[in-house]
Amino acid sequence: MSAINPHWCWLLFPGITPLYASEYTFDEALLLGSGYEKGLAQFNDQTAVAPGHYSVDIWLNGQYIGRDDVLFRQDTQGRVSPCLPVKFWDEQGVTAAAEMPPDACLEPEARISGGRWDFDQGLLRLNLSVPQAAMKRTPQDYVPPSQWQSGESVLFSNYNLHVYHNKNGGQQSDYGWLGLSSGFNLGSWQFRQQSSANWRRDEYRETQRWDALQTWLQHPIAKLESVLTVGESYTPGNLLGSMAFTGIKLETDQRMWPQSRRGYAPEVRGTASTPSRVVVKQNGRTLYETSVPQGPFVLDDLPNTAWDGDLQVEITGADGKKSGFTVPYASVPLSLRPGVWRYGLVAGKTRDYSAADGVFTDFTLERGMTNLLTANGAVRVGDEYQALLIGGVLATTLGAFGVDLTGSRARIASQSLSGWRMQTNWSKTFSPTGTHVALAGYRYSTEGYRDYGDVLGERSVSGRDTPWRSDTLRQRNQFTATVNQTLGGYGNLWVSGSMMDYYGGRGNSTQLQAGYNTTFGRVTLGVSFSRQNTWWRSGDNAQAQKENVATLTLSVPLSFGEREHTLALSASQAQQAGRNAQLALSGALDNEESLNYALSTGWQQGQGEAGDVTDWSGSLQKNTAFGTLNGSVSQAQNYQQWTAGVRGAVVVHRHGVVTGPWVGDTFALVEAPGAEGARVGSGQGSTVNSGGYALVPSLTPYRYNNVTLDGSAMNTNAELQESQRRVAPMAGAAVKLRFATLAGYPLLITVSGKETLPVGTSVIDDRGRVVGMVAQGNQVYARVEGEQGRLTLEGSDCSLPWKLNEQQRTEPLIALTLACVAKGQS
Repeated sequence: MSAINPHWCWLLFPGITPLYASEYTFDEALLLGSGYEKGLAQFNDQTAVAPGHYSVDIWLNGQYIGRDDVLFRQDTQGRVSPCLPVKFWDEQGVTAAAEMPPDACLEPEARISGGRWDFDQGLLRLNLSVPQAAMKRTPQDYVPPSQWQSGESVLFSNYNLHVYHNKNGGQQSDYGWLGLSSGFNLGSWQFRQQSSANWRRDEYRETQRWDALQTWLQHPIAKLESVLTVGESYTPGNLLGSMAFTGIKLETDQRMWPQSRRGYAPEVRGTASTPSRVVVKQNGRTLYETSVPQGPFVLDDLPNTAWDGDLQVEITGADGKKSGFTVPYASVPLSLRPGVWRYGLVAGKTRDYSAADGVFTDFTLERGMTNLLTANGAVRVGDEYQALLIGGVLATTLGAFGVDLTGSRARIASQSLSGWRMQTNWSKTFSPTGTHVALAGYRYSTEGYRDYGDVLGERSVSGRDTPWRSDTLRQRNQFTATVNQTLGGYGNLWVSGSMMDYYGGRGNSTQLQAGYNTTFGRVTLGVSFSRQNTWWRSGDNAQAQKENVATLTLSVPLSFGEREHTLALSASQAQQAGRNAQLALSGALDNEESLNYALSTGWQQGQGEAGDVTDWSGSLQKNTAFGTLNGSVSQAQNYQQWTAGVRGAVVVHRHGVVTGPWVGDTFALVEAPGAEGARVGSGQGSTVNSGGYALVPSLTPYRYNNVTLDGSAMNTNAELQESQRRVAPMAGAAVKLRFATLAGYPLLITVSGKETLPVGTSVIDDRGRVVGMVAQGNQVYARVEGEQGRLTLEGSDCSLPWKLNEQQRTEPLIALTLACVAKGQS
């Protein structure tokens, strides 16, 4: 059964009088005795809907969902409402007020408290509205795990070769270094290995050395939002100190999270009295804007910013009324969003401590509890060592405060040690003054507290005369702070410093840096000052080192030729090193910015009897299809040197070998048959080789990446049928992207004869492939592979035999005039 649409009725029944565009009245007297008078009178109520099925456009909270058949049914009180199956509500992410059977059909009010609807019968549009807080929200940058690609099975190796020659005081030396970062992917299992080789030769000796630095196997686990690592790796250092180990590690991989879950930003909760526009600002800058329906709302996908500062929430209703409130915003590195978990589990044996290496296990857990509180905890158990950490972060209007307390117990030789360490940090932005305390931290340790690395280090030197030294061993106090002050249009001022002292008269260290940066038009000016004061004791010997350095930098962009270059000046005054200055000019030498140069000259004040030293240098860097080439030369009164290097990657796949720029952990292999010379967008000079392959050096894992090909410089005997592909790779994947191409000779055929060919007709080659189409004026464009053949027009008896001579085969577009030949004729 379907209802009568009032927009049509006035054409059929003269007694129906339109009041204005969307209102109608039905005069029952004109239909008296017809039997329709009561049925039509119900439409005098605009909101009335006759029970039945309607094919309608469904809109939910202002977003178009689709067209579907919806049942409007009448309840026991005579009201007619739309009912939609449970599956519909679940697919749209609308939470349920109560558990319902899967075959139930629910009105908006029955699905969720505050649900509303209205139906425009003229447009057959059903508008549904539910409170925004009842919606399961999907972040804009969310990529479903079903879209993540594990990539191809490939073998790859990044290489970095550097050669250095130096002549100093009549003595010559040569040095070479090769770094390799290699891997092999098999499905979602990824093997990785890092190694290096170096050699040195001078007048006295020649040495070579090979080092296998790190080898491991990794496997992303989507269901756990984690990555499993087996082999040589490092523990995370966010709670417990980072250590090199060999073993197994399972930890949260935040790269799998959408950006709106990373870092920290508070939830914003409120209530809209009407459909409203919500704007979130920080220090006058708009961070976030959205529209919400009437009712309560939650904004839990705010971006995290580099600066703290309270958030101002502005709500503008459909009726024009405005309201607002403030949400505190301050964070330190360990802050997490409400509801977010992060964990790490490590088990293995330490390395780097020789015979003292010991087995150990770590477990860390962090949880964003509320806008105000993030809780964390950690346990480390090793060889005669235990440590327990408990702490958290509190975000308040006074800033974000992080506090953790760690207790340790250890045994070194015959001595048992126990102690504790308290660590606090604070971050705050003072919006009225533009002052940002990026991080201020204080740490205090008792004399018996030990990190596991220091315990193993002390054990490794037990019985030796050389003591174990580290920055954390027997540290008593440590204070660090970084402050940034914005001066509006006058620049930016920053100050940072640190102070450390130790038990046992070991000494102390103080560092202070301050600087000022500003711009005048396109000119950038910077001034900085640093002071370092270190004192330490080793046995009966005490040493002190002081250094004060003041630095001035100036950067000026210059436009000459067709490109922009940069002239940079730097000068410094140091207490120990004296004065020095340098003038440098740098820029690109080609339009693609693949060839870059740098020229510089410098002056340094002589020390003691030595005179002042003047030097000059020059360097070139070229990005090529197989990697990056670089070289430099420099000379002064007392030395000469030159360097050369090449940096790139080799990838072996099932169809061959391809070279290109250094690839990151996640990269792509482009396949574009016949597209030799096509350039990869943002490919650092990568181009399609003669085999039809190229490398995309780096992709962002778990995000959609758009990869493009530029065919302007490619082989003229091929064309790209698509120039862009989108892919969402897993971390560590080498995904393959195939671009459709059409290879062969380009023909522009003018078909002679009086018959007019239909525009748009497909052109088919001898192998039954569509290779072109008919254009206006009886012209046919096609790309053919061979030097002769026959083209057929689809749906026509016309065929075009063709043959190319040697001269035509070299032309970028081959013009031919041919006559139609009936199919089957030679």
